[in-house]
Amino acid sequence: MSGLTYTQTPGPLGTLFAENGTSHTVTIPAQTSIVITSGQPGFNLETGKLVTSSVREEIEACFNCVEAALLSAGVKNGLAAIFKMTSFLLDVRLEGEMMEVWRRRVPGHKPTWITVGVAALAVPGMHIEMQAEALIA
Repeated sequence: MSGLTYTQTPGPLGTLFAENGTSHTVTIPAQTSIVITSGQPGFNLETGKLVTSSVREEIEACFNCVEAALLSAGVKNGLAAIFKMTSFLLDVRLEGEMMEVWRRRVPGHKPTWITVGVAALAVPGMHIEMQAEALIA
């Protein structure tokens, strides 16, 4: 991503973050246009309904919704333009599966990321919701 600088803390913690597919910090240049999504669910983009076939498919659909929101706001690189991601999970044990999907979809891209375990999400049956921040390039 042009103009962004990602860094890792030296040592094992930095290695852990890098292996998981995230960074410790991102520096954003001044005079940059930033797009911030609202919380994005794991909905089917064609039907507008929650994907319930499997949690993995819901995670995939969630990334699809994040990317669709970014593209609609003019972020041409979609998921690859994200510099900060926040994910909300009913079960934080799903983080590993979520990160597997992320690394497959955007190999080598390591934005900053926070995962929050929550007791409930807005739509009954949801397991995940994501909010992203990206640059218009």
